[in-house]
Amino acid sequence: MKMLFKVSLLLLLAGQASASTLSELRADARSLITDAHSTRERFSDSELNAWINEGQKVVDVKTLCNYKSTVFPLVSGTTYYSLPSDFIYIRRVTRDALSIQEMTPAGLDGRSAEWENQSGLPTYYFLNFSSRTKIGFAPFPNATSDLATIKVEYISQSTALTNDTDVPFNAISEFLPFNYILTYYGAYKASIVDERYDKAKVFLDSFNVMSDLMKVRCVERINYLPSAIGKQ
Repeated sequence: MKMLFKVSLLLLLAGQASASTLSELRADARSLITDAHSTRERFSDSELNAWINEGQKVVDVKTLCNYKSTVFPLVSGTTYYSLPSDFIYIRRVTRDALSIQEMTPAGLDGRSAEWENQSGLPTYYFLNFSSRTKIGFAPFPNATSDLATIKVEYISQSTALTNDTDVPFNAISEFLPFNYILTYYGAYKASIVDERYDKAKVFLDSFNVMSDLMKVRCVERINYLPSAIGKQ
């Protein structure tokens, strides 16, 4: 109970802070696991860095908060286009600012058995699970009139933290109050190694609670009033 109270207090104080750098997160994790003795640390900086980065990846996939976009031109005779290396999921695709819809390969099969050989101005995009890092278009462009500029909005992975001054979640200002979440993931992994499972559970519970909150907060628009009209 005392441990839970201490962690809750730390969560409250951390929530009031601004950006946290990798070195600060690492130092905070050491404090939580009482490994703050510079001359006899149980865990190396590289170990804690790896766990903090693992926590960032978990948050990215759990919350789906990190959005990016990429723009590229269609090329005549080309069906598939590579997605960025930090791609996780597609959110929206436009062709010359016109939104186009996703179809599954199975859905396209149901429309025409020859769809893969049909050319024209693309009206659908698809992801083939045999090539998950590429986006395809149907019909495929094969003439000057078929060409356009594609914009893909997608959910991305955060850039890995490598330097002590790096800030989590691509240093996006909206996520700065949640940077400290990674402290608890680092402390959780270290506690597992130490076989201190009671502490590990507290740290993991704290990590899950706050990452769940981040998932909710990152899509909230507090001032969005869809029913408002005029001066309301």
